[in-house]
Amino acid sequence: MKLSKRLQMNADLVPHGAKVADIGCDHGYVSIYLAEKGKCRNVIAMDINQGPLEIARKNIELAGLTERIECRRSDGVDKLEPGEADTLMIAGMGGMLVCEILKKKPEVLGKINCLILQAQSDWETVRRLLPKLGFYIEKEAMCYDAGKYYIAIRAVRGQEAIPYSDTEYVYGRILPREKDSCYQEYLQKERKKVQQILNQLEQKQSGHSMARTEELAHILKRIDKTLDIMNGGAHDYNNIGE
Repeated sequence: MKLSKRLQMNADLVPHGAKVADIGCDHGYVSIYLAEKGKCRNVIAMDINQGPLEIARKNIELAGLTERIECRRSDGVDKLEPGEADTLMIAGMGGMLVCEILKKKPEVLGKINCLILQAQSDWETVRRLLPKLGFYIEKEAMCYDAGKYYIAIRAVRGQEAIPYSDTEYVYGRILPREKDSCYQEYLQKERKKVQQILNQLEQKQSGHSMARTEELAHILKRIDKTLDIMNGGAHDYNNIGE
């Protein structure tokens, strides 16, 4: 099974020997990869839509993995029972939906030791929720695939030794600390976009534009502090912002 960069990034974060529930499995490619590579003991491939799930089922049959991968139609974790999985993979959907799924069945989440989360948006919202659920971010990864940047998070049971700052909730702690080149490229592009909008707004005098100018200047400051860490200009990763 040859995966896209995004799917490979997600699969690489799964711990060996995990019992995985692949939420929103689509055509089952990651589930098949995990089983083929012997990375997981078993996988439950779940999707809310019958069409993609039927394609996943056929792909699993063609791969000869029906005894290792079970297909199950489910809205999030609705059809998952406590203890059936110790790892949840939730990928390819918005951050708000990821958070809704995580909060939906506390009895299921209580038996989960590891989360692989690849939200398409609202990374800050996802990061802020994790400590409330009893998880901390162990690893983050980023890739550029088909013209878009993607971030994936592996969170495990426990607490951060040092709580995240507001800036770290927005821009992360691990990728800046690791000086990830893909993330640095992403931040530089984001900085350029923000600076261009800021330059345009500074030519206006309306109250609305002034408020927006202050907001963008604050965003720019946070990006610059994060980039400063990546360039070796700071060493206290908890103090990159408010």
